[in-house]
Amino acid sequence: MDDRKDDRLKQIIKAELDQVMPDGRAEDRCLREIHKKIEMRSRNMKFNKKRMVAALAAMCTITVMGTVTAIAGGKITSLMSSVSRNEMVHSKDALIQSAKSKMGTVPKLVDTFSNGLAFNEGIITNVEGRDENQNPMITYPELYAGYGENNRVALDVYQHQDMISQDSSDAKKQEVYKDITLSAYEYNYLFLPPDAKPSEEDLKLEEEGKLMISYGSSQEERKIYRHVGWSENNMVYSLSSADDLSCDDLFAMAKEVIDAK
Repeated sequence: MDDRKDDRLKQIIKAELDQVMPDGRAEDRCLREIHKKIEMRSRNMKFNKKRMVAALAAMCTITVMGTVTAIAGGKITSLMSSVSRNEMVHSKDALIQSAKSKMGTVPKLVDTFSNGLAFNEGIITNVEGRDENQNPMITYPELYAGYGENNRVALDVYQHQDMISQDSSDAKKQEVYKDITLSAYEYNYLFLPPDAKPSEEDLKLEEEGKLMISYGSSQEERKIYRHVGWSENNMVYSLSSADDLSCDDLFAMAKEVIDAK
């Protein structure tokens, strides 16, 4: 994306943000949903300048730009999904019924983890992958479940897609549990308002692949995002958090999901 297009996108998003003025909790929920998309796919994509622009509105639309090499022909250059707050369900049983209907299967879910984090809300979304000409190449349903106050931890599950690589070469740590390989990832993020300019130091870290800079937040914030991913029974799972939970904490939670009936 050239600088002019990048600036124009930031102007458009700033205009929308000025109109919406979401409350802190709504903004936090939208940011967390945006973050989880980045976390889940960061190992599958090489981000274009590692920049993502998000509009915080009643309908929180998430767009992650990058490239995913397809197994057979073409390249996916964007993955998009949207989340409506009105469609969230607030019981695990309701989410299971929605998964049966929209996914044709029931991923493993936990009511309450041993660390006390309990199911808060969830939804089944549709994810669409498009090529550089915005032609749809793939669409699939994905389960999202939030645990703890303000969805402190997110669980994402979707059926394996051949066009989405599951490369774990950049994993920070790996562990095998019941013949299932768990891979932990850790990323540094800088979130900026749409009209903000990153420092030269941050731009250098971005070029070195040590920092991901995104636009769309109401104020500057720096966070470390961690997620643990694994595959089981043709399903791809990811547990992620922007809180103070360590990779080992997420490993422990992942094992509880694997052990779930």
